[in-house]
Order: sequence, then C-alpha cells, then structure tokens
Amino acid sequence: MIARLTLLVLGLALTACVESSAAQSGRLSRGSSPELEAAIARVRAELSMENVRVGDVERTYYMHRPISLNGPAPLLFVLHGGNGTALQRAAQTGFNAIADREGFVVVYPQGLGNGWNDGRDTSFLLERQQNADDVAFFRVMIDRLIADGLADPDRVYLSGGSNGGMMSFRLACEATDTFAAVVTMVANLPEPLAAQCRPTRPLPLLMMHGTADPLMPPEGGSVAAFTQSDQGRVISAENTISFWLRNNGCGEDVEVGAIEDRDPADGIRTETRTWTSCRDGATVVAYRMVGAGHGLPGRSSNRPELNARVGGRSTNDFDSSEATWSFVHQFRR
Repeated sequence: MIARLTLLVLGLALTACVESSAAQSGRLSRGSSPELEAAIARVRAELSMENVRVGDVERTYYMHRPISLNGPAPLLFVLHGGNGTALQRAAQTGFNAIADREGFVVVYPQGLGNGWNDGRDTSFLLERQQNADDVAFFRVMIDRLIADGLADPDRVYLSGGSNGGMMSFRLACEATDTFAAVVTMVANLPEPLAAQCRPTRPLPLLMMHGTADPLMPPEGGSVAAFTQSDQGRVISAENTISFWLRNNGCGEDVEVGAIEDRDPADGIRTETRTWTSCRDGATVVAYRMVGAGHGLPGRSSNRPELNARVGGRSTNDFDSSEATWSFVHQFRR
C-alpha cells in the first residue's frame, strides 16, 4: 500500500491501471494524500479542460493560458508519468506560475490508461495504453492550438518524466518537425524505439537522469525490473545521449560543469555536460544526478521517506521546472 501510494504521487510506470472518469475529472484514486488532493484542487481552478477527437477516441488535455497573453505565444507540453494524471503533474511541477511570469501557454495532456504509448511495445503496456495513437493526439492538439491563435508554431516545446519522458523521446523521433526543443527527466530511449528512431532534423535536448534510479536503469535493461509485469527495455542513459549527439551532428567539444550543491543533506551532486557545437544550433545538455533516483529534481520532496523507499532519493539542488523553461525558451523551430 505504501509503495502504491508513492507511485501515484510520483507518477511512475509500475502497475497497470485503466483510465476512468475520475482521472479525466481530476479526482484521485483511493489512497492519495490530502496534501495532493488540496494541491490539485488549487491548480484545477487555473485550468480549462479541453477535448479533441483522435480517430474515434475522445482525448482530454488541460490548459493554462495567462490572462496577460494576447495572440500566439510559446507553448509547453508537460507530460505525466505512468499511472499519473495531467492534474497531478500540473500540481507537482508548478508550471502555471512560471507560465504567468514568463508568458507562455502550458498544456497538460491526459494519457489513456494514465500512461503513454511510448514505444516500449510490450503486450502489457500496449493493453494498458489501449494501443493509443499518442503521436496523432499531439499533432491534433497542436493543430487546434495554432488554428485557435493560441500557439506560436515555431515555439512548441515538450517536457516529460519517466513514461512521459519516454513518450517525449517518441515524439522527438516521429514528430520532429513539430517541436523546437525537448526536455526529458528520468527516462532513457526504449530499445524498440531506438532501433527505428529517424528524426528529420536536429532537435535541442536537455536530459536529466539519476545514477541510482531503481526504475529506469542507468546502464540500460528492463524498466522496473522488480515488478511482475513486462515494462519493456531501454538503452542506457549514455547511449541515449550519444544517439542525440549523433542526430544533432554535435562536435566532440563539451563543456563540463556542476550545479551548485545547494542542499548537501540530499546526498546528491549533479554533473553537467553541454554540447553547443551542433548542427543548426541544436544544443544537447545532460544532467547526471549522482546518487539520485526516480524523482523530479526539486519537485519530489513532498513525501521524502516514501519516495526513497520506492524511487530513491531526489535532488533539491535545482528546480527541474525552472531548468526546463530556461533551456527550451532559447530555441525556435
């Protein structure tokens, strides 16, 4: 029960679940914390719920558009993890406040089965996600937001963690023309996706990964290997980075640095590598969080004891949401 509660808070891809009307409306499953319910209630008031049809399936997303905006603006998609919901991710990441301050539209899409068809292609995951055409879902959302005059087509960005991070990789592979920059957290390229990924152009990428992640193996292999269900396999974090360096035509020159250890008590240090000599200015940045597990940096400290039992420790030295916007806003398609 403790593990299941933690997974709901973090949105990790561990157990099967079926999408329900509760997920669509933002009500939480049994066992969610009062603190999380209160946070979702607050953020829900700042969002509009929108529906689009993808084939014969109705899909849902939540949008926050600052009242100060007038005309097309940058658009950031924020993807929840497996067994998560769009509203949980909105409450956890705090992107609404950043959007108000910086002037962009933020969209939180809801995955079918509370997850994403991210290219791992196991029968368990395909059944959980109802074999959803999630790439088409994003294209439909983007087309609508552009047609409605809300989104600048040259400044569409993508951010996701865990299952949402792997889905971000799939979109980078199969809808490269749509996005200006991508950020992934605690996610590696799925093996089946890596074998067939053919991006159509260089794409700026910021990747954050932990060296002690029990769910997303840093050296590659089975995702959440301790579970009974087949969660699929991923290539290693280093091979994922190398893939995008090749795709972006980056040179060998790399700037090595570190993020200030603002919270020594978390026991984690973050090393950074930045490649700027890439084709078309498509920078690649890697944050290697030494000792970190499967949490969102600066955003997974609400239940530290439970988080550590299942997902490992999470760093508080930087805020992954602030780092996301700081990276993506530099780029245009």
